[in-house]
Amino acid sequence: MKAQNKKKTVGLVGYYNFGNYGDELFVKAFQKAMPEFNFQILHDICDRPYFTTPKAEKVKNVDCILIGGGDLLIPSYWTDLYFEDEFLEKPVYIAGVGVPTWAGNYGSNNDPKVIERLRKFMRHPNVRFISVRDVESKEWIEKFLQPRIKVHVSADLVCSLDFPKANPSNSEKIFGLITRKQGKGEINYQNIRKLCGKVIGEGYKIKQIILATGEIGKEDYEEIHNFQFQLPGIELVYTEEIDRITEEISTCHVMASMKFHGCVVASMMGIPAITLITTDKFVNFYKAINREDLISHHRRDTLADQFSPDIQPIDPATVASLKASSLKMLNELKDAINQGALSSTVSV
Repeated sequence: MKAQNKKKTVGLVGYYNFGNYGDELFVKAFQKAMPEFNFQILHDICDRPYFTTPKAEKVKNVDCILIGGGDLLIPSYWTDLYFEDEFLEKPVYIAGVGVPTWAGNYGSNNDPKVIERLRKFMRHPNVRFISVRDVESKEWIEKFLQPRIKVHVSADLVCSLDFPKANPSNSEKIFGLITRKQGKGEINYQNIRKLCGKVIGEGYKIKQIILATGEIGKEDYEEIHNFQFQLPGIELVYTEEIDRITEEISTCHVMASMKFHGCVVASMMGIPAITLITTDKFVNFYKAINREDLISHHRRDTLADQFSPDIQPIDPATVASLKASSLKMLNELKDAINQGALSSTVSV
């Protein structure tokens, strides 16, 4: 009897197991799109040094490395987690990443030593595939890192997932609110309260969703105590189940979010989500889907004006386009891994 081919083992590198909603959805997206592979998260713990055994030993046990997630190409500091030299002993695939250049400060926060290390990594012959979530990240990578291979662009890879259909109850209108932990005094709760007051005045019930699990979830839960009890009647959703978080989003008619994948997932359900932050990934996403009317910030005194009872849902054609783009990129990634995971590598 002919032996069955053994599944390739893909070493996953990213901000995984920290409890961040978007990154956990990335894992789901990879698993759904590529069930023929075994995925193994390489780091063991969520604090430095991240790896309890030598990285080189971990790399020996996988066929290739997949670096994927959100803001991984950080110009201003080195994390000791994402772009380590040991990973280059195997074929490396970089998928769906973005560059946090902070509200258009293009290149101004670059640390030259960090850029040099990133450039060396990205130009290595064992880096076989690079895809990013927006054109702006592609342009930054090409300018500052000069990779040897093409940089692909697609919609955020989380858009490839099958989300529940938004099914708001006819008996009550629900406004979803997503905040996050920030530095003391950084969040303008007065503007958020004004927004919530206007929403309540229009007959909406407010559901505040903790968009994280684990330690990040605990931090976000502690942060909302600065706000939650100053406006009674808000329902709090706090769960350790990623799928339940997604289901709770689907109950909303409109949302406001300080977290990027709260906006992305809501959009994929057709739910308009007002941004409470204007970092580049939010702005780039809404520009790409022609919904700049949803861009705001908790520090803007005009925040409450962003909400209207007539706020329009996300166009179904836009949702279909985002999903098609992300699925196409994941298929290209899968083909690249199949073609190159067992091919020869160049020693570091």
